[in-house]
Amino acid sequence: MLKSRYFCGGSVLAVVLTFGVTQSAAAQAPKPPAAGAAAGSEVSEVIVTGSYIAGTPTNAALPVNVIGADDLKKQGSPTTVNLIKTITAAQGSIGESNRFLGTAAGAATVNLRGFGSARTLVLFNGQRMASSPAAVALESVDINFIPNIAIGRIEILRDGAAATYGSDAVGGVVNFITRHDLEGWEFNADYSYIKDSGGDYDISAARGWRFDRGDAMITATYRRRSELRTTDRDWALQSFAKNNFGGWSTASNPGVFQTGTAAQLATGTFSQSFVDNGCAELGGVLVSAAAPSSGCRFQFTQFDNLVNDEYHYSIYGQLNFQITDDINFHGEVLWARHDVPNERVSPAQSTTQFPTPIVASGGSPGGGTSPYPAVGLNQQSRFYVPNTNPGLIAFLANPANCPALGSICTNAAANGVVASQTLWRPEGYGGNPLFDDGADHQARRATAFRVSGSLTGHTFDDIGWRVSATYQVNHGEAGAGPDISVTRLQLALRGLGGPGCNPVTGTPGAGGCEYFNPFSNAYTASKGLGGTNPFAAPSASNNSSTLLNWLHLQLTGDTYTELAVGEAVFNGQVPFDIGGGPIGWAFGVQARYDRTQITVPDFYDINATPCVDSIPFGDGLPGCGNSGTGAFTFYSAVQEIDVDRTVSSVFGEVKLPITDKLELSAAARYEYYGGNFGSTTNPKVSIRWQALDWLAFRGSAGSTFRAPTQPSITPGNVRGLAQFNLPGVGSLYRPVDTANNPNLQPETADTYNVGAIVQTSRFHATLDYYKFKFKDELTNETAASLVSTMFPSATPSTWKCDVAAFRSRFTFADDGNPATDDCSPANLLAVKANLINGPSVDTSGLDFDGTYFWPEALFGGDLTFGADATYLIEYKRGALVTLDGFTIAPALDRAGKTELLSAFYSYPKWRANGYIQWTSGPHNLRWTTHFKSGTDNLVGTSSLKTDDEITHDLVYTGQLPWDTTLTVGIINILDTDPPFTRSQYNYDYTNAFFLGRVIQLGVRKKF
Repeated sequence: MLKSRYFCGGSVLAVVLTFGVTQSAAAQAPKPPAAGAAAGSEVSEVIVTGSYIAGTPTNAALPVNVIGADDLKKQGSPTTVNLIKTITAAQGSIGESNRFLGTAAGAATVNLRGFGSARTLVLFNGQRMASSPAAVALESVDINFIPNIAIGRIEILRDGAAATYGSDAVGGVVNFITRHDLEGWEFNADYSYIKDSGGDYDISAARGWRFDRGDAMITATYRRRSELRTTDRDWALQSFAKNNFGGWSTASNPGVFQTGTAAQLATGTFSQSFVDNGCAELGGVLVSAAAPSSGCRFQFTQFDNLVNDEYHYSIYGQLNFQITDDINFHGEVLWARHDVPNERVSPAQSTTQFPTPIVASGGSPGGGTSPYPAVGLNQQSRFYVPNTNPGLIAFLANPANCPALGSICTNAAANGVVASQTLWRPEGYGGNPLFDDGADHQARRATAFRVSGSLTGHTFDDIGWRVSATYQVNHGEAGAGPDISVTRLQLALRGLGGPGCNPVTGTPGAGGCEYFNPFSNAYTASKGLGGTNPFAAPSASNNSSTLLNWLHLQLTGDTYTELAVGEAVFNGQVPFDIGGGPIGWAFGVQARYDRTQITVPDFYDINATPCVDSIPFGDGLPGCGNSGTGAFTFYSAVQEIDVDRTVSSVFGEVKLPITDKLELSAAARYEYYGGNFGSTTNPKVSIRWQALDWLAFRGSAGSTFRAPTQPSITPGNVRGLAQFNLPGVGSLYRPVDTANNPNLQPETADTYNVGAIVQTSRFHATLDYYKFKFKDELTNETAASLVSTMFPSATPSTWKCDVAAFRSRFTFADDGNPATDDCSPANLLAVKANLINGPSVDTSGLDFDGTYFWPEALFGGDLTFGADATYLIEYKRGALVTLDGFTIAPALDRAGKTELLSAFYSYPKWRANGYIQWTSGPHNLRWTTHFKSGTDNLVGTSSLKTDDEITHDLVYTGQLPWDTTLTVGIINILDTDPPFTRSQYNYDYTNAFFLGRVIQLGVRKKF
């Protein structure tokens, strides 16, 4: 295990500006509710997220939105995921099927401004939460851990806030704040009907106490999401002709095999290729009808889910207690878990590692399992199918094949065949027989435990103070997923497979030794879309469950993320008035400790099992030196790590009420990391001017930053999956090994916000212009850009195969022809990339929200009209340059563009919501329309304009007798499908609503 410690001491001797905590003497005029608020309700003055200055959130110097618990009920109690996706300032938030986005099933993240979820700081009662082992690259907070029933309001700061909170608050802050109003019991039950799904359930209970010296609450929640498969939505699976990026791969079963004479095979030269039977019959598409041996296209997303079976649990408790007249205590404890027991994935992955030649270890079946010479990666050979394999015998016996294939039949019958390194996989359209649905399955679980407490009070009557401590530990139980042992697969192809077989003394196909049939004739039907396989062989050619269980292994491990924060803040007022009131101040210090630990079983540990023949899969010979990537056909082994660091900081803010109309605030935060990072200081200034009784202006400017995570600067690499559009080949998936980078530096950004606030007795609106200027973006060398730079066209003269430094980034299969260069799109096996400090990013846009309140407008009831919108003016990203100086992607303005195949971004220019709400006594009826503008869907140099998305919701909330509230909603009334987008699932899974029409029923009972 690699273990690193980064203890960073920090002096608290710094001169900083400080912030006030007192409310301006000017009274706040009543106003209608902000967008999303209940009609007729008044938003009270609170301590606004992003500052300790008290004020009305939408009326403050900082752009903050507040969403209350009652507001959520009137919207139909959306899940946290669906709520976040409707926030117009959020772009590309994740919470659905996340296999291609780096977030594990069951987790959800929030992504303000589309900068990435790691650049949005998530707080719980104003305190940090630990990054989740299930979230993107261990960098993001999983908002599915947050108990909805305990939440009183959500505050969203749409501005950088490093001066207040430190690292990660780049795009903004989302603060989930618990309620304090509950007296007695409250039970909630919600059900959502979703066609072709078992529906979603949410059952929760809360008990609250209010007493003379404080209050207490305890909550419990059970939430269930039901599986929704890609096969349940006709738009989720498209033909290759319509979307060749819709989950298609040329690594298929039926796949391509090669053979030749004995002399040719002995030298690794394969003169003849043929494709297995059943491509079209099982649902595939030939790469070339004129040249069938070019392969069959496999649509692996037939075996995926749009929504997985998810089980969410949480228990939360809090206590607020007045210890003395001057000292108050707050304590809270949270336990939460989400469990995904059966995430469906492809029956088997493509092969990127291969068996060791027998000749390399003197014939030992453990040290070598293929009789053919070493080629390609790590001096490996190919998967060999002997002429005794029942699947090959059945193939050759089929009259449709032989004698039609001529000398291929003769050579295969005499010498056997080898599987193509790029155009075959062990299981495909026939599915994985271990599961009735044909998919392979993997389990994921994540658990969080959090405890936090604080003491607040006053000293010398006029100096306030708060001391707090928070600790959270998350535990993720998951891994890369299921995979197949290279050595075991080769032994089984030779008839020496199974747990009861000794490969040294056993007889192929006899006793406990079994054959693995690699041909499509092993399967009776297509498990994805259905359909009978006319080429199915007798049952003797099928693969037994005993053998398959021995081949398939779950690559799982344990990931722990820990966070401990201690903080002290002092505040008060300077005893003189500069014109608009006293100067407020505050000063704070903080120490923050985080730790990441990854442990895996020995067979999945790169140090214990570096090679395909390492123990327990072989005898450990001949070894692979430092070039091994583990024992499995696709996923690489994992390097265990245990890394931590301590960050110390000092911060503050000052509020200067220049006049009763003009207020200036300034803030700064100093953080010390030590090591390569050293320290950083981030200032911020903000101003608010009440120009007229009904018109105010506000603005802010500051700097913000984000430090690399400890795992990202720890030597090692992570293997992922990427889709490539290869010239002359088409779309296929290949593994990408991304190396960590110990030399990463923090990214920085300058932030600006200018806005106006209009407020009358019935109308309230805000309009803000924002701008962010990034430097040294923490990113990676995009694998698809590496590949498109290597192979810009189908013309070999344009390829960069002769650039040795660049070619070293790629692994190619041996094409079996010593006279040709293996460097070609068709032979691509794997790509190497790095984490880097990338290009500059300049982005700007406009935020708007407004409400109009019309009392007694219709049938004696009040009407409220509301709207909020974000317009993205620009998202300019500089050219992407690799660590070794190659430009692999040009500068691009991403505003109004989508790319969900490799770079994974989606930036609609317009996102907007509008609603009309009618309230009369206990009845509330709300119509909401959601709008997202279409984008230019980029793939390489081509672009496809996607349609706008417009959906409508109708929600009724009514108070029944016995203190009971009923909610009935129809979400997406018109049952609108998501607009077609070129992605693996044919829609924009970072923004679009895809469930179809949803019928909701909710009951809340208090007593």
